[in-house]
Amino acid sequence: MEPLLIGGWARRGHPQEETTRLALELSAAASRITGIPERRILVVIQDSPARSAVEGGQVLPDPGQEKEWLSRQEA
Repeated sequence: MEPLLIGGWARRGHPQEETTRLALELSAAASRITGIPERRILVVIQDSPARSAVEGGQVLPDPGQEKEWLSRQEA
């Protein structure tokens, strides 16, 4: 049987433990929702600098700079 592949992206700079926890939670949730055993689920979260991504026409903030970024979005 084919595996279920889940890909994601995170801004570089988040603690590795948080990214690992997120991948584990995604795997468990996908298994629970689909009924596919976790042994057949592959979750990969890649990272790159925040400046490599744009949302709403604005370059994303580095981790920890979200508050300032959001205030600019609301202005």
